[in-house]
Amino acid sequence: MIRIKKGFKLFKSFQAQLIMFVLMLLALAQLGTALAVLSSLKEDNYKQGVKSIDVSRNVFDLFLEARAEQLTKGVEILTSDFGFKQAVATGETGTIRSVLQNHGARINADVSILVSPQGELITSTRVLNVSNTVSELVFAARRTGGSSISTMIALDNRAYQLVLVPIKAPNVIAWVGMAFLLDQSLAEQIKNVTGLDISFVYETYNTHTLAGVSTLPPPDKDILFDDIGNIKNALQFPLFSNDEKYLSLGVDLGIPNQWGVIHLPYGPWIQSYNSTRNQLVLIFTGALALALLFGAALARNMTQPIGRLVEYATQIGLGANNKRVNAPKMSGEFGVLSHTMKTMQNAIANREEEITHRASHDQLTGLFNQSAVESYLSEALPKTQGGLILVNIRHFKRINNMLGFDVGNVLLSKVANRLQAWGCDAVMLARLGGDKFLFVFERNISEQDCMDLKASFSEEFEVEAGSGIRLDIRLGVLPFEHATSDVNSAMRRLDIIDDEAKEASKLCVFYEVGQDENHRRQLTIIRDLPAALEAGELFVVYQPKVGVANTDCHEAEALIRWIHPSLGFVPPDEFIALLENAGSIQLLTNWVLKTVLSQLREWWSDGHEIRVAVNLSAHDLVDETLPDMVDQALKANGLPARALALEVTESAVMKDREKVINVLKALQAMGVHLAIDDFGTGQSSLAYLRELPVNEVKIDRAFIQFMDTNKGDEFIVRATIDLSHSLGFQVTAEGAENEQGVALLRQYRCDKIQGYFFSKPLVAEEFFQWRERFHKQ
Repeated sequence: MIRIKKGFKLFKSFQAQLIMFVLMLLALAQLGTALAVLSSLKEDNYKQGVKSIDVSRNVFDLFLEARAEQLTKGVEILTSDFGFKQAVATGETGTIRSVLQNHGARINADVSILVSPQGELITSTRVLNVSNTVSELVFAARRTGGSSISTMIALDNRAYQLVLVPIKAPNVIAWVGMAFLLDQSLAEQIKNVTGLDISFVYETYNTHTLAGVSTLPPPDKDILFDDIGNIKNALQFPLFSNDEKYLSLGVDLGIPNQWGVIHLPYGPWIQSYNSTRNQLVLIFTGALALALLFGAALARNMTQPIGRLVEYATQIGLGANNKRVNAPKMSGEFGVLSHTMKTMQNAIANREEEITHRASHDQLTGLFNQSAVESYLSEALPKTQGGLILVNIRHFKRINNMLGFDVGNVLLSKVANRLQAWGCDAVMLARLGGDKFLFVFERNISEQDCMDLKASFSEEFEVEAGSGIRLDIRLGVLPFEHATSDVNSAMRRLDIIDDEAKEASKLCVFYEVGQDENHRRQLTIIRDLPAALEAGELFVVYQPKVGVANTDCHEAEALIRWIHPSLGFVPPDEFIALLENAGSIQLLTNWVLKTVLSQLREWWSDGHEIRVAVNLSAHDLVDETLPDMVDQALKANGLPARALALEVTESAVMKDREKVINVLKALQAMGVHLAIDDFGTGQSSLAYLRELPVNEVKIDRAFIQFMDTNKGDEFIVRATIDLSHSLGFQVTAEGAENEQGVALLRQYRCDKIQGYFFSKPLVAEEFFQWRERFHKQ
């Protein structure tokens, strides 16, 4: 046995060395090949990039030469004009300057000049200091007998292409020069020909950094100009940017401190290089994998007996899918080892069966436990058919306290038996702990199933001879279509319906979409509102409405704010919608009216006749007692009806149009000012608008906010104002945030403007102070 173990260790060492040798040999060969290929590829990519830039450099020079010829022809047209020659001969400076400007504009010249035969500047379309430069060019042309001159010059730290053409009558009486700026447009033209980005740059005197125009994207331009640094380094050989995104070559324009730069996007070459590198890595990996397979096959043939035993031991260790594995039949020492391992396998299997059963079953009832449920759901979800029924025994804790835990355990076992008898078609029945049981069904669950399950508990449970207990249950149902694919989410939603089932008076509670985190938040908001109104957590703010005609403020809109002690700021849209769904919105409406009218009473008693608008919900508008309630509230505060305005939305009117119109007519008859809020976003038609008993239309902020930049919004606003005025309505624009928008609203005769341009919503005292300051301006 000792010799066998030593031979096994020796063979394992040999096997490892053999496989390692093959792997290292192939790895070194592949690595050397990959490095050589990659190095060659990278160098070839660079040479191709340099060649491409050189070609573009030649095209760049040819383009400027062709442009010079074209520009020269354009200037020669002027020099051949008889009228212009006569004006030059007679020295009519005004006529000359006018002709230079007009002709220069026609051929897009940036500067036009007239020079004497001696090179002295006669006139120009711009103030220039180029007399010496032009004189040298004219003298050079005279010496060489040239008929025209084309060169580059620098004016105001910018590069220009200058063309000088003589005026002959028949001798040279003057020279006409026109300079063309090397600008962004020219760079774009050259780019269209070469296919590469072009820059015209100069070096700033103070910072010694590059500046100029370029066809590069602005972010790339700034970065690349910083990377190039000293342009002289790029005149001989192309340079990479720091991120190797561009390969750039400088072009000497022949004038100091002015250069052209050709930029080659190097991304395609880098991409090609990376693609080849990745392919080589795959080839290298594949070769290593083949070497590993070769080494493993060699080792397997040499160690077949040991391999069979190792495989047998591995299957035992992995459990072999809960099946008993047959031991390999061997003789000698290997046979003894095989028999010993077989005995060990049987012992391990028996212990695993016991452990597995304990891990997935409840020890008291023998049912599945929560771990088994979660394991099942992790494989079954997501599903659309079937669902879960959570059974909760009510007041079971009291039974434990009164009768003891022994009786409670007996009772739980009997409950488990009765549930098994009822749900014989269930895929799984589990006890989740305490007094909770869970059914898993493949079929959909109905209200009738809940009633049948409830009926099965009508008979008492006998826990002692002659003593029975009747249990009450509550059921929560989670259909699989609402269980999501996450087990934790499904269990959390079970907890939610469990809580709701405990609190609800109904026998069975079905899970509805959205009953998770929002459920508790919504319950908190609805539950806390009455106390919040008493505790002063809610308060009213007022946003001014500015009259356009007299630039004054005699109106405001009341808005609600709620700072919850645990939830923080609760948006009005959130809690108002919840209260509408819960049927509690009238509570909030009454509070707002009471608060606003109380504030109005204070202002009106001091002589400040301010009208405040209050928003009404759809539930308020179908309440036919609303007009009487408003009338009593106004009288209780000693206020006229014109002190109050009520705003309703289009969608609220459409809920029950006939009833709502009757309520609005009653309010209007009292003298209450009525307005359609958020006009343009609802679903009412113009015919309905004509029938509504309202005084004012408020255009929604969605059209006002960007009307100064959106012609469509501007057209809609203008048409709405004209239409509303033609129907006899006042118009208020809400959401005005900038001066341009306000100016347009004034232009289109909007009656009132509301928005952050004038003021945000303010508490009562701050609003009054703002109004005083506004009227003093």
